[in-house]
Amino acid sequence: MSTPPYSVRVSARAKRLQLKVLPPGRVEVVVPKHVSLKHVPLFVAEHSHWLRRQLARMTAVCAAGPLLPDVIRLPAVAEQWQVAYCQASRGRVVRSDEWRLQVGAAGERQACRLLQQWLQQRARQLLPPWLAQLSRELGLDFNRVTVRAQKSRWGSCSAQKNINLNRALLFVSPGTARYLMIHELCHTVHLNHSWRYWALVESFLPRYRDHEAELRQAMQAIPRWALPGFYE
Repeated sequence: MSTPPYSVRVSARAKRLQLKVLPPGRVEVVVPKHVSLKHVPLFVAEHSHWLRRQLARMTAVCAAGPLLPDVIRLPAVAEQWQVAYCQASRGRVVRSDEWRLQVGAAGERQACRLLQQWLQQRARQLLPPWLAQLSRELGLDFNRVTVRAQKSRWGSCSAQKNINLNRALLFVSPGTARYLMIHELCHTVHLNHSWRYWALVESFLPRYRDHEAELRQAMQAIPRWALPGFYE
């Protein structure tokens, strides 16, 4: 039985080889910087049974239901948008009235891309001010923030204290979105995952492990239309 195709990502932060199954059915191998890539094929082969089970589960979840939503729910910010569609040669998303979107598109592909553009814009409107507020509350300064569409990471912080947030945070619970921001802000003090780092996180959020557990499963809950590169 052949091994499912996979991509490889080298990570300076990873401590060990990791297998990730991402929506809608992509496989990624995370390789620590100090580990040779020659070990990857054997690692994948050793976990092939687990990998096939996870792929089957992910494929079933992503295949269920229609692609384009009638309702967009953003739990992190307690928003719910009703969505209507119409045929249009020039694609656009219009906010017709309170909590309603009108999507004009030539087809499903264009409508999906328009909704992704709207999601990116909404995330840029909502997530950076939230991060800035938390920064002031905790007394942890950062340099600048960007919002991106990422396939496997919820956030990151650089040595220059530049923070990146995944737009998909809008689909997790408010507490978990807040935790992820605290997680990254704490990296402005400790750019690692040492015991000192986790002690700092815990000082702000004693039950942070509950949110870590949600984040490990949350990628599977992102709707198909919102997945970066869905139509690639």
